[in-house]
Amino acid sequence: MNDNSLFQIYFDSDLETKEQVYDFISEIACAHASFQQKQDIIHQLNEREKAGSPLIAEHVLLPHIESEHVIESQIILFRLAKPMHWDETIEDIRMIIAILLKKGEEEAIKKKMAGFTRSLADEDYVERLLNVEEIEFHKEIIKIREES
Repeated sequence: MNDNSLFQIYFDSDLETKEQVYDFISEIACAHASFQQKQDIIHQLNEREKAGSPLIAEHVLLPHIESEHVIESQIILFRLAKPMHWDETIEDIRMIIAILLKKGEEEAIKKKMAGFTRSLADEDYVERLLNVEEIEFHKEIIKIREES
């Protein structure tokens, strides 16, 4: 896997609903797959959410799955153009970081993904991602990618 393809960034994303987010993620996860496979990804994301809230910080969600339908493991970052109402209990979401792990992924990629995930425990780092301009946002992701 090309290290540059591990991260996809969508800055000022115009997604407005949980359904739109999950549809978009399913398209990325299995771009040339069948409609049913994409629906399976959406179902897996919803089931994972039932097991525990994807909210990891104020204004930040981390939906994640490991699936045989994921073609290539990826970390997808959405900085939303407008805050989103996610569900009855989660609102004012400004950033979504989706982690898609391919079933049976090689250990080196898992370690890179885990390294990035650990960086999200740093409240200052997450705050910077929420508030910096697009160029700085990309620089923050590149810096973490190089460190992990």
